[in-house]
Amino acid sequence: METNDFLLYNEVVYRLHACQSMEAFKPTLLSQVKLLIPYAYGTFIPIHTDPETQQAAHGEPYCLPRSFTPMEEKWLQMADRGYSLWMSYAPEPTVTRDSELLAGDSRFDTPSYRHIYQDWRVYDCLQMTIALAGRTMGRLAFYRTRAEGAFTDQDVFALRALANHIGLACARCLQQEGAGSAKRPLAELIEAYGLTRREGEILGLILRDQNNEEILARLTISRNTLLKHLQNLYRKCGVSSRWDLRKLGG
Repeated sequence: METNDFLLYNEVVYRLHACQSMEAFKPTLLSQVKLLIPYAYGTFIPIHTDPETQQAAHGEPYCLPRSFTPMEEKWLQMADRGYSLWMSYAPEPTVTRDSELLAGDSRFDTPSYRHIYQDWRVYDCLQMTIALAGRTMGRLAFYRTRAEGAFTDQDVFALRALANHIGLACARCLQQEGAGSAKRPLAELIEAYGLTRREGEILGLILRDQNNEEILARLTISRNTLLKHLQNLYRKCGVSSRWDLRKLGG
């Protein structure tokens, strides 16, 4: 590595670890990586994995430039049909590029390209799963146009070299964000969402990280009854997963 490249790499790493919140981490991540790996469009999408179902839920995309956001929102709508969805479940940092993953120009025939990225003249995509210690936290994607050419082996190497630093910085910001969020009292949640006594009991146990088996043993109710209460909780609270219920408590 040339001296200038080494100094630049150290500066990028420093900027990442200096972030104290996710709001600071997102723009810093995209702007700093661009110094090492030039791109036309960049995106960070947070990922939350439900501990019960192991289903990955994608959060709101943060894009550079911000005008690219509607395109990534379209990708989210089609994610379950995409060829790269498996990356959202990778438990460790994983780096791929479309020009290597899909032979020849076959990537231009995929639904995601034809219906989303074609108008933006996307030619290649470099993606990375942001993960640390088995925890998947986000999807990082960079795009180049045909004029800029495909991503190179050197670009892949540079992103892999940053992977652990990105994962550690992201985990620290998430931890600080969680520590700083105020806990909502169970009584407040019950009143706010109009929950019954039993629904409130179940929500309280969920907020204490109790799984279904533990709740069944604690309340001595049938599994079907528990599932009905959970469906009511999802409907009343306007959520779609157990993970979302846990987040209601802060």
